[in-house]
Amino acid sequence: MDSGDVIPCLNEDWAFGGCKLFEWLAGLMTSFLVSSAFDKPAHYMPLLVLIWIGTTLSLAMTRKRFPDEERGVRNMCMVACGFEPPGIPAPARLQPRWSGGPIRSLSPTCHYSALELDQVVNRPRDIEQGG
Repeated sequence: MDSGDVIPCLNEDWAFGGCKLFEWLAGLMTSFLVSSAFDKPAHYMPLLVLIWIGTTLSLAMTRKRFPDEERGVRNMCMVACGFEPPGIPAPARLQPRWSGGPIRSLSPTCHYSALELDQVVNRPRDIEQGG
């Protein structure tokens, strides 16, 4: 099914509360790290639970901001480190974040090619150049 249709939840991992297992574990490890800053961590247990849940939900919200989820977060981190993700076109003004879709050619049977929209999209560029 490479016609562009997306089947929702096809590759969905295990999730609880909209957060994947890795996000829950990352939140738990964050609360462990924060607990080392306190003398008696048992007294601060409600705070540590809030840190655990807050970290987990913030990781899930960051992941869900991107249409390609983990790949979008990975690309965002790569850009923050100062280098471009390989094989991915630069972001456009219309959507100023990196996509995870690889660069590839369109099928001649897709609707975009059948309607010849590539010629329509390229037309304003020809007008601006005086042609």
